[in-house]
Amino acid sequence: MALGDGIRRNIAQVDPAERALFRDAILELHKRYYPGTKTDSPPGGVSWWFKQDEIHQATHVHGGPEFLPWHREIVNRFEELLRQINPQLSLHYWDYKDDPRNIPNGNIGGGNVGTVNLFDASFMGSPGVGAAGDPLLTAGFYDPDAGTAGHPPDRDATGNSVDPPSVITRTLGPLAAGASPSPYITAAQENALFTLPNTSFGPGLSSNDNGDPAFVAIVPNYFRTRLEDMHNLSHVYFGNVSPHDAFRDPWVFLLHSNVDRLYAKWQTDPAHPERLDPATVYGSESNLDVNVNFFGLVSLQNMTHNVEPWSTGHGEFADIRPWGPVTTRTKAASASTKWRTRSTRRRTATRCSSMTCRRRRRPGGRRPSGSTPARTRRSG
Repeated sequence: MALGDGIRRNIAQVDPAERALFRDAILELHKRYYPGTKTDSPPGGVSWWFKQDEIHQATHVHGGPEFLPWHREIVNRFEELLRQINPQLSLHYWDYKDDPRNIPNGNIGGGNVGTVNLFDASFMGSPGVGAAGDPLLTAGFYDPDAGTAGHPPDRDATGNSVDPPSVITRTLGPLAAGASPSPYITAAQENALFTLPNTSFGPGLSSNDNGDPAFVAIVPNYFRTRLEDMHNLSHVYFGNVSPHDAFRDPWVFLLHSNVDRLYAKWQTDPAHPERLDPATVYGSESNLDVNVNFFGLVSLQNMTHNVEPWSTGHGEFADIRPWGPVTTRTKAASASTKWRTRSTRRRTATRCSSMTCRRRRRPGGRRPSGSTPARTRRSG
């Protein structure tokens, strides 16, 4: 397993030294900033890390056919940010079949195998019940005293993405002494994704309403609805919080890297070459207006829509920079992006098996339009 080979792996199976580099790069994201000031509209001066929560809250692409390709986009772009900090890194994944508190056959370094705990102060913080703690607390990913004298305002009070939240909540809790690992899912549950009698992407219905019992009843029958449901409950497994706040926790990127691994495994089934063809991968949902109601969040999804906010800066619920216009300065418009172009290009540049996922780098290390934060804020 060579550092820098561009392969996404089970985070528990990479060398501890690489896990430390991965952690440090995530922490560094909160020391680099997008241009502008807090009082701009939309706000500027947002850290690369806080930008992830802002993106998610501005868009909320869930409950319909856009879910998988949109989350592939944010995962790929997050990986690009990590590589701007350390070009050797890849966005490794949390395998849902592992209990992150106790992985018996993890990589403990020096060619040795042993128990790995991913929820401690040396990597991703506490499993709860309660706040995540260090290293995220010391790094300023949240401030328990936000909104009080001598501390920045609370993001949930101001709605400004420059401000920290007051907590990152975990609800899994520590594993009892002597208790066996308790993974989120089993191998059989994962394999069931790939053996569904119906081999199409989704149900091809013009209404996806998770409050409708008839729709809920068919969710297990299609790949994209079944995988999204598995994803939803994986959030609950470690942090049973509002979906609105989920992207405040860096663990979600390991979670979503695994979603993308499973999506890629489905796409690269040699019995279904149509899944790598942009004209056929989505089947009846290729150009279908789908009215989505996801826990009260209502949207219209269509696979031909722009990939927001990276296309024009207009999210479903808010505008967001640097991709959208701001009121305080002139900014060149970024190139419009369609699901068929960007997301398909990403898919065909992905090679995955059940354990690894290799992404080709762009020639010359070029980044897509609008993806580059303009400056780094220096401390001191």
